[in-house]
Formats: sequence, C-alpha cells, structure tokens
Amino acid sequence: MLCDKRIFLVEDDLKINFEGKSIKINISIYKNINRYFMPILEFVNQTGGKININGSKIDIKFKEKSSICIDYCISDYKFTVINSVLYISLFDMCRILSIRSKWDYSRSTISLYWDKINYRNCENVYGRVSLIRFEDITAGGKYLDSDNLEKLRVVADYMFSAGIPFHIAWIPRFVDHKNGIDNDISKDYSMPNANFLFTMEYLLNRNGIIGLHGYTHQYGDEVSAVGTEFSDERNNDEKSIRKRVEAAINTAKKLELPVKFFETPHYAATAFQQSIFEQYFDIIYEPFVGIWGDRIVKSPRNYRTLYIPTPLGYVEEKDGIDKMINRVNNLGEATLASLFYHPYIDFEYITLKSGISKYPMNIYLENSPLHQIVKALYYKGCNFTKITDLNLNSKKYEFKKLFYSFLNSHKYFKLR
Repeated sequence: MLCDKRIFLVEDDLKINFEGKSIKINISIYKNINRYFMPILEFVNQTGGKININGSKIDIKFKEKSSICIDYCISDYKFTVINSVLYISLFDMCRILSIRSKWDYSRSTISLYWDKINYRNCENVYGRVSLIRFEDITAGGKYLDSDNLEKLRVVADYMFSAGIPFHIAWIPRFVDHKNGIDNDISKDYSMPNANFLFTMEYLLNRNGIIGLHGYTHQYGDEVSAVGTEFSDERNNDEKSIRKRVEAAINTAKKLELPVKFFETPHYAATAFQQSIFEQYFDIIYEPFVGIWGDRIVKSPRNYRTLYIPTPLGYVEEKDGIDKMINRVNNLGEATLASLFYHPYIDFEYITLKSGISKYPMNIYLENSPLHQIVKALYYKGCNFTKITDLNLNSKKYEFKKLFYSFLNSHKYFKLR
C-alpha cells in the first residue's frame, strides 16, 4: 500500500544497529507522527542483501533465506516515496524480513536482529467458546517503559504460538494532570510513543484485536486507567458522549489502527450512554445494562450490536489467580467463558536476556498467571475465539454448539 501522508524528518539522532553492529543510513529516516519510515533499498544493501525494484514490484534476497516478493501497490504494508526514494514503515520492514527489535531510549538506538525463532500459529481444535481481553493498554505508566513493551511483545508471541486470539482494550489518550501528563500518540512524538505504536502493530500481527476502552478512561483530575469516564454523573449528555467516542475513533483512524469494539471503563455506563455507543459499534465488550447475565446479548434497540460480558471477571493482581482458576473450574455450562486480564501481571515472570551480539532473548515461566488461566480453560474444553468471529444467528454457530455439547456429554472431546 503506497501511502500519501505528511512525513517528517526524525528529530532525534536515531541510530540503527543490525546484528550488533552500527549501520550508517546515508539517507534520512522519516517519521509519520510516531511511525518510523526506513529507506528499504538502503537498508537491504547495507545488511548484505540484494533488492530489485521493478515498477511497484520488489524482490528481496538474503543469503540462506527465502526470496521475498512484494507488490507495494496492492500489499497491506505501509510504503511511501520521498524524493524518489522508496520508504517502508519500520514495523512492516521487520514483519517482511522477520526481524526482532530492541529499543534503547537513552541512546536513541533501535537494534535489529534476524528473528531466530520461527513462530507458528497453532490451530485450535473446536471447543466451547472462550474469550480473553488484555485490559488498560495505554501509552503511559508501565506501558511506555522499553523493557515492559518488549515483555508485552513476548506475551503476544506466547498467545500466537498457543493459537490464542486476544483482545486489546486500548486507552487512546493517557492523562495524569497532577504530574503534567497528557499523552496522545496521534499528536505527540517521542521515541517511547513510537515504540508503543510499534508494539500495538506487533500485537495486531499476533492475532490481536484492538478495541477502544473509552477515550481517556478518567474524568477531571483522575489518572487514566484508574478514573471513571462515563456514568450517570459523568459525560452523561449526548453531546459529551459523542465528543469523546468520536475523539477516540478519530485517534485510531489517524494512527491507522483498526478498532473492532468499545468498552466502557469500569462497566459504569448507563443505558442511555450505551444506546449512543451502539450507534458507532457492532460490538460492545461489556454487559448490557438492564440484562445483566452470563451470556452474549443482542441489543433490543438496534437488533445488531452484540454485548459481550466477562462472567469470569479478572485477576486482582497475581494473588487473585487461585480465585480465577476456581471460577474457571466451576464454570457452568450456560455461562460464557470470558475474562479480562492485565498483562503487566505476567511481566515479573519474564526475564529479558542478551545473547551473542546482544541478541534479545527471554525466559517466560510457565507458572505465570496467564499460563495457568490458559491451561485451566483448555482443560475445561474451551477454544479461544475472536469476538469478530461470533455470529449468533449463523446456522454454523448453532451446529458447532450442538456438536460440542454432544462430544462433551459423551466424553469424546479430547483436550490438548
């Protein structure tokens, strides 16, 4: 995809390393807000590869690696042309070439390495529908730290390898007035913000589904991810509701991040506020006000929008894992196996290491709370699903439900 957008020179002296060695990019590196763009011909040539560009078709070849062929006019990769030079977004370059990244803010350096792990997306066997959502992901607090963003990518790698689609409750604008912070990554450039956007694209590429978790997830002097944005006393008139919802949607559009659902902070919305939300979204990832329960509900107002509850709740820090496992083990047949989880809880179970030439490595302990939840749900006969794949009216969906019930009742269902 050839992009026509406002591109700016990178303000900082951004340095690029490859396989532990500094490479000198003789052509400028550009950015579009917080998305870096690299001169692909220059990069490939400097890293020992060969590249041929013929019209819109690109052929790339590195020794001992398969050839890569791309048509940048029809692919979904982000390309642009500046002064007759073809550029590609840093994330898409890493995706095409199977490259890992390590970000060092203090040295304004991004170190790139061939990815030595061949991640494969494991296919799930059919089972009872299960949903998991990663909560309160925002460019602030824990999620601007370089190591933590790397750990978040490690979590995404685990989910991808296990064949688990996951949902990302993203807060587009992080506000902490008392500390003078108002961070909107669609407006404010910084290397940490660029790393956050890079990581969001990484999560998408690992079968993540992004949704909007409010706009700021706060009100007044409250801090984002802590405060309550919508309630019977807050942003309770139609104009205020639409203003914040549309601001969140427009932020996502500006960043070219596809969003598939909306979730009210703390599930505090009123029926009136939800009636406005569903004019913008086909999926509201929370219970329907007035029909609190354990199942998915189709809106009786527009007969289209799905309201998806999380009956399993969430893990209240790592000490709450035993309660979560107990809820999973005692889950009723009619109850939706749906929960949300704060991925930073798993960060202490991930150790980042450096190998040869400082190659980024990690150890992810299998006794982490997230691993335990996944195992418990698999033992329960669950199959993780994308909310965008739910279609309550389809005959195929109904058949699968009946088929699973038959297998489960006859004990023929095989757990992984």
